Amino acid sequence: MRKFVSLPTKIMGLLMAFLLIASASLTYLWVNKNNQDFYVQQQTVREQDKKQFDLIRDLLRTRVEFWFESFVHFQANYADNIDATAFFFEHEFDYLQLNWQINDLWLFNSKLDLRFTTSRTEKNYILNDIEQVINTQSSVSHIRCVQECQQQISMPILSSSGELVVLSVSSSLMEALAAVNRSTFAKLAVLGPENASLNAVELQNLIIKPPISFANREFMQKILTALPKDLPLSRMLDSGYRLALDSNVYLLNLLPIDPHLENPIYLMFVHDISESSMAHNQYQEQVLSTSIIAVVFCVIALFLLTWRIRRRLLLIAEQLPLLAQKKYQEFRTHKSVKSWLFSDEIELLQDSANLLSEELESLDQKIEQNTRELENIAMYDRLTGLPNRNMLNHQLKKLLAIMKRESNKLTVMFFDFDKFRKINDTHGHDVGDAFLVNAALRIRGCLRDSDMLFRFGADEFVVAFLENKHSEGAPFLATKLIESFREPIAVDELLFYTSSSIGIASSVDSSILMDDLVRQSDMAMYASKDAGGNKYSTFNDLMQKAVIRKVELENEVRDALEKGEFSFALQPQVEIATGKLFGFEALIRWNHPERGFVPPDEFIPLIENTGNMLKIGYWGLNKAFEILQQLDELGLSDLKIAVNLSASQFLDPDLLPFLREQIKAFNRNPSQIELELTERTVVADIEQTLETMRQLKAMGFIFSIDDFGTGYSSLAYLKQMPVDIIKIDRSFVSGMSDNNADMQIVSSTIAMVQKLGMQVVAEGVETCAQMKLLQSLSCEIGQGYFIARPIPESELYQMLSEKLQLGIWDKLDKLARAT
Repeated sequence: MRKFVSLPTKIMGLLMAFLLIASASLTYLWVNKNNQDFYVQQQTVREQDKKQFDLIRDLLRTRVEFWFESFVHFQANYADNIDATAFFFEHEFDYLQLNWQINDLWLFNSKLDLRFTTSRTEKNYILNDIEQVINTQSSVSHIRCVQECQQQISMPILSSSGELVVLSVSSSLMEALAAVNRSTFAKLAVLGPENASLNAVELQNLIIKPPISFANREFMQKILTALPKDLPLSRMLDSGYRLALDSNVYLLNLLPIDPHLENPIYLMFVHDISESSMAHNQYQEQVLSTSIIAVVFCVIALFLLTWRIRRRLLLIAEQLPLLAQKKYQEFRTHKSVKSWLFSDEIELLQDSANLLSEELESLDQKIEQNTRELENIAMYDRLTGLPNRNMLNHQLKKLLAIMKRESNKLTVMFFDFDKFRKINDTHGHDVGDAFLVNAALRIRGCLRDSDMLFRFGADEFVVAFLENKHSEGAPFLATKLIESFREPIAVDELLFYTSSSIGIASSVDSSILMDDLVRQSDMAMYASKDAGGNKYSTFNDLMQKAVIRKVELENEVRDALEKGEFSFALQPQVEIATGKLFGFEALIRWNHPERGFVPPDEFIPLIENTGNMLKIGYWGLNKAFEILQQLDELGLSDLKIAVNLSASQFLDPDLLPFLREQIKAFNRNPSQIELELTERTVVADIEQTLETMRQLKAMGFIFSIDDFGTGYSSLAYLKQMPVDIIKIDRSFVSGMSDNNADMQIVSSTIAMVQKLGMQVVAEGVETCAQMKLLQSLSCEIGQGYFIARPIPESELYQMLSEKLQLGIWDKLDKLARAT
C-alpha cells in the first residue's frame, strides 16, 4: 500500500521545493556574481602591478639614458672622442655610483672594442647587448640576475667628432623596487630559477634573488613555503593566487621581469587583502543568512496557510468512507468546518458530497433490487428458464465437493439436436426458439428430481447428476432421452421430427476440473454425431486421441503446404453424345512422406473451418491456372477445369482480388475455370453467396452445383443463382439402372435443369449401360470410372497424347459411332 501524503502537504512541499530551488538559484547567482567581482578586482590589482612596474622601470631607464647623453654632450671637453669620454667616466665613476646607483660601466667603440670598463670580470651578455645596439642603433635594456639582480642598459652615443660610442651600465634594482613598493603598497621579491641549466622552470624551483632586505626575505620565504606543491607556475602567471596565512589573506601576483631572456626572472607582488577578503566573506554570509531566513519565513507562512485547509480536508476524508460503508445518515451528521468569511471549493465539495450521499442511498436501494434480477438473468436462460452455463459451473463445483465428501460418481451428459439448424434456416428463429422451449420441457420430463438440466447454448443442453460409483444410470437415461424424441415436436401447426446426439462423461476423481468433464462429454457428443447421430457415446481415451490427432493433422497440413506435398488428380469429363473431352474435375491429393497417400475424406473435414482450408483453396485455384497453361502448350486450349470451393473460401473477402490477380498474371479466359459449389456452401449465407456469384459471373467465371439432390434448400434458390452446370450425385446415377425411383430423379433433374438453360454433368458413371442410359436421357456430360479414373498431374500430359484422337476420348469413340 502506498504511503499517504495529504494534499496540503503536497502543495506545501511543491512550494517549498520551488522556494528552495529559487532561493538556491538566486543565492548561487548572487554569490557567484560577488566572486566574479572579487576576482575582477584582483585581476585589476594585477594589471596595475604590471603597469606600475613597467612604468617605473621605463622611467628609470629613460632617466639614465637621458642623463648620460646629456652629460656627455654638454661636457665638450669629453665629447670629442672616445678616449676623452672614457677619461671622464673613469674620474666620475665614484659620483655615478653614489648618486645614480651605477654598479659597473663599459664603453665600446663601433667595432665592438672595449675601451673602458669598471668591471673586473668579462661578461658575455654585454657583447650581445652591444652588438644589438649597433645593429638597431637604439638602446637596449635587460634585467639580469647573476649574483645580484641588476638592470643592464646599453645605449649608443655619438661624439662631437661623429664617432659612434656604445655605453653599457648596470644599475641596482633597489630604486625601482622601492618606487614600485611606494606606488602599489605591495611587498616585492625577485624570483628566479635556482639552477640556470633547468629546461623547464616550475614554481617549486624559484628562489629569492637579491637585492632584498633580511626581514623582507624571511617573509617572502615564508610565503613561498606556504604555496601548494602542485600549484602550477602558469596559473600564478595567468591569474595570481590567493593565499591564507597566519589569519591573513594575501594576493600573490607573479610577473615576468624580462620575457626575452632565456632564464626568465619574475617579480612577485604580495598584497595584504585581509580586510577586503573578510568583507567579501561577510557579504556572502549575509547573503546566505538572508536567503535561509527568507525560506524559513515562507515555510512558516505556507504551513499556517495550509494548516486549516488540511484540517478541513481531513474531516472530509474521514467522512467519505462512510459512503462506502453505506452509513448515509452518519455521513450527513458528521462534523464539518466552514471557511471564516467566504465559501470556497472545499465547502462546495462538502455540499456535493452530501448530495452524492442522498443519490447513492437511493441508487443503492435500486442496485440491491436490480442485483437480484441480474443474478437471475446471469444464472438462468431467458428463453427456456433453465439454468445456464454460469449456473452449470457453479453447480458442478458444489457437486464435486459433495462427491469428494460422499465418494460418489459425477456424470455429465451433453445433449445436442442433429438437424436443428435446418429448422432455423427453413422456418426462422422464432419457430426455432419455440422448438427449443418445447424440447426443454420434454427433456425435463425424462429426468429425475435430483438430476440437473442446463441450457449450454444454442441447441445444446447439459444434464448433471451424482450417482453411486457402481451405478450405470447414464446409458439408461440417454436411451430414454433419444427415444423421447422419436415423437415429433409440435410448434403451432408444424410438426418437427428430429434426432439427438448425446455424449456421456463420468468421473469418481474429485480433483478433476469441471471444464475437463464438460469438454469430455462434448467430445463424446461429437463422436455420436460423427457416427450418424441419434445415439449416445461414452467418453474414452480414443476420443481424446482423436482430438489430438486432429490438432496434429492440422499442423501436418500446414507443413505439407509449405513443403509442396499437395497435388491434383484430374478426372476427365466428356460429352456423352460425341465422346469429346469437355474438361477435368481437379481432385486434391496428399502424398505424405511417411504415411503415403492420405485420403481427402480424412483431412478435409478436420481443417474445413480453419485458415489452412483457405490456403489450400487458394493453392488449388492457382494450380488450376497453371494446368490450363500447360494444356495450351499441348494444343488443348478450350478445356475447362472444375475446382471445388469450400464455404469459408467462397465467403472470404480476398477471393475476388485473388482471382483478378490470377487472370492478369496468366492472361486467361475466366470461363475456363469452373467454380464448383456444394448445396451446403450455397445456403450458408444466401445473400452474400448471391452477391459474390454475381461479381464472379461478371468477371467471366462459370459455376456448378456439386452433389445435386443431396441437400435440402437449393431448389428454393436455384432460379436466383447464375449457375451454369448442375452435377447429379453418383448415388442416383449408380442406382438408376435397378431402382425406378433413382431413374425418375435423374430423368426429372436433367429435364428441369435443361429447361433452366443449364448443363448437366452425371457423376459416378461406372458402366457402359449407365452411359447409354444417360445418353438416352439427353444428359450432356459424364464423368466416372467408366471413362477414366482420376489421373495424377504428373501423368496427365503423357496420357492425353495416348487417349485423345482428334479430341475424342478413345474409350467412347466406339460408343459414339454405335449411337
